[in-house]
Amino acid sequence: MLREEKAVSKLAISRELCNKCGLCVSACPFTASTRLADVDILDVTPTNCISCGHCAAICPSGALTHADFPLGALHSFNQESLPSAEQIKQLLITRRSIRAFEDTPVERGLIEQMIEGARYAPTGHNVQSTEFVVVEDKATLHKITELTAEYLAKASKQLRNPLIRRIMSAAGARDLMSAALPMISDMQTVAEDVRNGHDDVLYSAPYLLVFHANRSTMFADVNAQLSLHNAALMCGGLGLGCFYAGYVIGSCGRDARIQKLLSIPDSHKIYAALAFGIPKYRFKQWMERNPPKITWI
Repeated sequence: MLREEKAVSKLAISRELCNKCGLCVSACPFTASTRLADVDILDVTPTNCISCGHCAAICPSGALTHADFPLGALHSFNQESLPSAEQIKQLLITRRSIRAFEDTPVERGLIEQMIEGARYAPTGHNVQSTEFVVVEDKATLHKITELTAEYLAKASKQLRNPLIRRIMSAAGARDLMSAALPMISDMQTVAEDVRNGHDDVLYSAPYLLVFHANRSTMFADVNAQLSLHNAALMCGGLGLGCFYAGYVIGSCGRDARIQKLLSIPDSHKIYAALAFGIPKYRFKQWMERNPPKITWI
């Protein structure tokens, strides 16, 4: 028997299956859905709908379908199959940044699993803005290290210049300058080490996962960082090691050469990067951290 459906904006509701529980309305995060009379279960304002799928995912009877989630886009899962809080905590507290890697290829399927985890990170207004570049070419990785070191050498020299410091302060960059000053020595050391043949930027990692997005997208930076965190946790689950390539991101913020090297559009910005590979060693112990500073209000 064919379902009798009433299309309401992006939604189609089967009157035959709908039990009028109202969960779809309650779950809507932006009140795109409004409860009406029993005859018309939902009214949807398309401009408010962010296509998060909450309404379709929560429907207990499968009565509701959303135009942005065609057949096969909605998947059932068993709550009991999810990891426990203790298992999640074990993954979090045992994860460490790895900077020593085997010179061994990583199966492409594992990298795709990393990105699969990354794409399910939460995003502001469900924009799903983050895009990915996987760098595995050794010459390109070496060039990224060189360009980063050149930027660090230039930046450390500029920050040592009193005139440039005064200009930055006058331009309203006092906070940025204050944060950068303690790093001058490290920046200079990294640049010198790279010139002497030691990779203190990527640590000879065989892969670099770059996270970028259109710079005009709201929360693009936060979305990318959340995506990177998911990818880092997936690394741990897959037996890989990784670290946040902070010097590369610092360079990309002021120097467009790495972005051009990777053929990333000018309208985009590189927000995060994760160096990864098969770790040379495995940690057997985890360490305590400082107790959290908490204010209860």
